[in-house]
Amino acid sequence: MGEIERPANTGGRAPRLKKLWAAVALSTAALLIAAWGTVNDKWPWGGALPARACWDSLDRSLLTKAAPSGGAPWEVTETKDRWGDPDCTVQRGDWRLDATVMKTPLKADMWWGLGTVALRHGLPGMLKPNRNRVDGWLRLPQCRDMLAHVNVPSAGADRHAASDFAARSLLAVANAQIARCGGKPFPVPRSFTWPAPKPVRLSRGETPCGVADARTVRKWAEGPVRQFGGFTDDPVSRCSSLEEGDDALNLGLFSELVLRDRATLDAFSPTGVRARVQVSSTRPLKLTDQDLRFDRDAATALECTKGPGSRYVHVIATGSDAQYAAVKRAVLTKVAATMRCR
Repeated sequence: MGEIERPANTGGRAPRLKKLWAAVALSTAALLIAAWGTVNDKWPWGGALPARACWDSLDRSLLTKAAPSGGAPWEVTETKDRWGDPDCTVQRGDWRLDATVMKTPLKADMWWGLGTVALRHGLPGMLKPNRNRVDGWLRLPQCRDMLAHVNVPSAGADRHAASDFAARSLLAVANAQIARCGGKPFPVPRSFTWPAPKPVRLSRGETPCGVADARTVRKWAEGPVRQFGGFTDDPVSRCSSLEEGDDALNLGLFSELVLRDRATLDAFSPTGVRARVQVSSTRPLKLTDQDLRFDRDAATALECTKGPGSRYVHVIATGSDAQYAAVKRAVLTKVAATMRCR
């Protein structure tokens, strides 16, 4: 009474049932973890860092070298921002990295202030080192209308080391997205060379960025002048003229940003081109008062009369309207001379 009669011959069913229930339990656990991660946007790594974070882009070694050591757990959050663009945060205590892949055009007011240092190495991007953080921006031509952005800590770190980390993080995020687009990734430089302010000897006729005559600069500046950056044939280049005491992060006397192609301009600027100037190798540059006005959130296009060459220039400067016009004239003339128009 009360006993359950069991079949005498069960064969191998009991072990198979155990395996079946174990598989069901593992599948359920995996589903619960995935659901938990989807709802909370945080993956349960138990405070450890995954081998590659942020859409399998950022290598663990890159992050651990940059972040301070300590007992604080790692947190990786992958979500989407209010525009629906992928957004990722890697955090350990107060140390925090943010990465985003966004659609262009960015349409940013004062877009020309997004970066003060060009990435160079043929990369259509720029960095903006600040005293506590570094912003990085990189256009992805391989993905048509996409742009990668990172924001990383720099407080307590060497400025060049912080820029190195920002550039490598930016390239890692960009190349992971490019792989998803099916494009060819950007080459990763073995090392980056960041500009440092260098003195300009006005008494010997040297000029900052090679764009204004020494006599004019001597009247304008209140002391010694230094140059930060320079013009190159990279997709983005920038050069600034600094007065004594100006930090390289400041505007200084004047600053010029030169973009090599229209697509990079359109990725950042809300208004594109304001003025167009024809460039020819057979006659001097003809500039009107309208051409020499401040472009606000646009740029002035230099276009070869013959051939496909073009450059997009934005000039920022302190001083009077006349001083601004003089600097912009010198910048446009300098850039036009490098275009090799026919």
